[in-house]
Amino acid sequence: MIDQETQPGTTPETPPPAPTGSTVPTAVWQVRVRTKLDDLYQQLSGLEAGGTVNPDRVAALRAQLSGVESVLGRSGVVEWLRGGNLEYAWQTIHSVERAMVGLRTPEELLGLLPAYQSAAAQFLKADDKVLTDFDASTDAAAPARFQAKVQALLLRYHSASDEFHESVRRLRNRMLGLSVFALIAEVLMVLVQWRSRDVQLLKAPTDAAGVPAWRLLFFVLIAGALGAFISALPSMITSRSGGLPYKLPFQQGLLKLAIGPLVAVVGIMLVIGGLVETTVNSTAALLGVAIVFGAGQQAVTAFADRRASELLTPVTKD
Repeated sequence: MIDQETQPGTTPETPPPAPTGSTVPTAVWQVRVRTKLDDLYQQLSGLEAGGTVNPDRVAALRAQLSGVESVLGRSGVVEWLRGGNLEYAWQTIHSVERAMVGLRTPEELLGLLPAYQSAAAQFLKADDKVLTDFDASTDAAAPARFQAKVQALLLRYHSASDEFHESVRRLRNRMLGLSVFALIAEVLMVLVQWRSRDVQLLKAPTDAAGVPAWRLLFFVLIAGALGAFISALPSMITSRSGGLPYKLPFQQGLLKLAIGPLVAVVGIMLVIGGLVETTVNSTAALLGVAIVFGAGQQAVTAFADRRASELLTPVTKD
């Protein structure tokens, strides 16, 4: 998952060798993981070069990080939806970061503490005790207790971050599922209308009496998608993803484009049925009404917009 760089790199005297079999990442989240891995490898080398840490402990942490290398390749659709590789990579990195706290001196931890707190503040409440319970004068006098407090801070921060990314991924999958369902429903509507000559979902205007019903339905769906696109354009341009790998703004736009045509068809059926006080006497009027109803998808997809806005607030605030 996307995370903040909470530990500045320490330049070692000898750069660590590149892990065997490392490849150029193919996705943005993999680039971030690769960069974080390189940073942690350098930090471990710097700690080892200082001569104050157990080399076996450093080797164990390196081995733990090397396990992440295997997930930085291409993954299938199922893995993309589940996010197992993403979760494994960042939870392993988080575990190593917490373990490295025990290898640092109190002076180093005091220097890194503001960075830890700044990153944790994105996901924790401002008055959370684990975030504020630090005092430089007393913490320096009790190194073991200070290390435990820093590890507790990172543990709470990492847990909140993991839960946040899981929620975002679930929302992404739900919006994608609804989009696919809507698109399948629209294709089935056109196919059924094409095969069925007895039942017409839409009544043809007087200037389109000879147009096949399925073709008229198809153009109404296109007009509904156009209306959805026009109404969704401002929010799609101004929305921010917060650097997340789930591309929520794109998924929101896809959902709107998929739902808009369905709303347009339902709206025109209400017009033809007399439930809405308006008339459709020409093809231009029919398509115009379809565009208006397609733009009305905002009322249907507002729940997804609100949820996405709530989730992205911590990572998009200035």
